Amino acid sequence: MAEKYIVRLGYELKEVEVEDGPDGLRVHINGKWHNARLEQVGQPALYALLIDDRPHELFAVERAEGYDIVIGWDRYSVAVGARDRRVPRAAPGDLTLEEHPAGGWVVLSPMTGVVTEVYAAAGDEVAEGDVLIVIEAMKMNNELRARKAGTVREIYVQAGHRVDAGMRLLLLQ
Repeated sequence: MAEKYIVRLGYELKEVEVEDGPDGLRVHINGKWHNARLEQVGQPALYALLIDDRPHELFAVERAEGYDIVIGWDRYSVAVGARDRRVPRAAPGDLTLEEHPAGGWVVLSPMTGVVTEVYAAAGDEVAEGDVLIVIEAMKMNNELRARKAGTVREIYVQAGHRVDAGMRLLLLQ
């Protein structure tokens, strides 16, 4: 018997059913059943995902509200709740923001990796969606984009710095 879930993918809600299949799981989403298998490979956050015999590399980091997941070049914030329980809260988006005591928002790294590029500088005006920083994680470059428009007040990292998930990257006001 399939278990039913409500999944929040970014800001979109999906109904998903999951049941055991002959070689892994069967997943029903968007009106179609798929065969899926997920296996951890090497590092704790790296997985091999097989969907309908198509392989994908998946990088997942658990967050308080769910998971930040990278598949190929696409990045998702995912929260899951059982269908008979409450709907999961909105995902935090591409970047987690922490309110700064002096005003503004501190942008936190959503993943562990190495900063390869810093596009913003102190004093720069940025628009929502502008690329601020690029972090390489699992041999993939991840563009971190502004969730809000504002002025960059401080940069806490530079190219070549190793960062952990939750580490402060910059102050945006």
